[in-house]
Amino acid sequence: MLITGILITIVAIFMILIPQFFMSLKNPRIPDKLLKKPKMKIILRVWGSIFVIVGIILIVFSIT
Repeated sequence: MLITGILITIVAIFMILIPQFFMSLKNPRIPDKLLKKPKMKIILRVWGSIFVIVGIILIVFSIT
């Protein structure tokens, strides 16, 4: 559970810092119309922050 928490936290931090990389992934395919909207970056950053919290909770539970 510790390793999973660390991996989730690392990926989530990258999701917050560089959302353009995750927007350019081919699977799942996101229509170009949605990719051009600035709200998409905000949505990815919100999801990233949620996953950072989940990753930290996993790390804390595995340590205690």
